[in-house]
Amino acid sequence: MSSESEDPSADDAGRFDRAVEHWNARRFWHAHEDWEDLWNEAYDDHKRWLQGLIQYAAAFFHFERGFYASGFQRLMATATEKTADYEGPRHHLDWERLRQDLEPWIAYGSAVAAGADFPDAPAALPVLRYEPGYVPAPLAWEPEEDDAHGP
Repeated sequence: MSSESEDPSADDAGRFDRAVEHWNARRFWHAHEDWEDLWNEAYDDHKRWLQGLIQYAAAFFHFERGFYASGFQRLMATATEKTADYEGPRHHLDWERLRQDLEPWIAYGSAVAAGADFPDAPAALPVLRYEPGYVPAPLAWEPEEDDAHGP
């Protein structure tokens, strides 16, 4: 995507939608990778917002694996900072709902930083939802046999 004010190309929209599909299937590593491809092409505030999504995905990747508590809490904090004031295009995500679903995890990241046990889930993992009326069109993805959940 050449600028945050333009509509994304069909390929960019499909890649973003595929990242959402990965996230919701708990393939956080792959969501991270697809968003990173978009991040490489993004600019300014949109780039920063995508980086926040990438960091949330990485944090949940760490959580799912049950390791790197310090990485989890740092990623949650920096992702929250990067996405907090963003007002640009959000690829039709229901951002308000996601922020609500992330709140217990953001608080958990702070608790982990203060010494709470890790991993001890505070809530269900967030599910990404779209704004009403949006129909996603994710790019196809074929998992490799040893690659279904990331490295």
